[in-house]
Amino acid sequence: MTKKKYRFKRKPGMTEADTYANVEVSWTDIVSDASWLEAKAFDKMKPAMCKTTGKIYNRAGGCTRIFADWSLDEDGNMDSYGNVTVIPNSVIKDIKVKK
Repeated sequence: MTKKKYRFKRKPGMTEADTYANVEVSWTDIVSDASWLEAKAFDKMKPAMCKTTGKIYNRAGGCTRIFADWSLDEDGNMDSYGNVTVIPNSVIKDIKVKK
């Protein structure tokens, strides 16, 4: 995957939240089943393709960190994040920047 820029310089009129790219991340997740399966059903099992949307906080340490909510301090700066997801980069198939 090509390295892209997901954080932008803050320009006049932009909030801090505007400096983070809105993205849709497509990634593969593990699928498991604790029941007894016939061979045909087992052979048909595949990992799940998942999508996560939000803003990329960072891509570091082999992971991509995404958040969807945030709160502001008394000065209007972001100080805490909610609905956070950490995805190992090795399972990410695509990252699309949403306009």
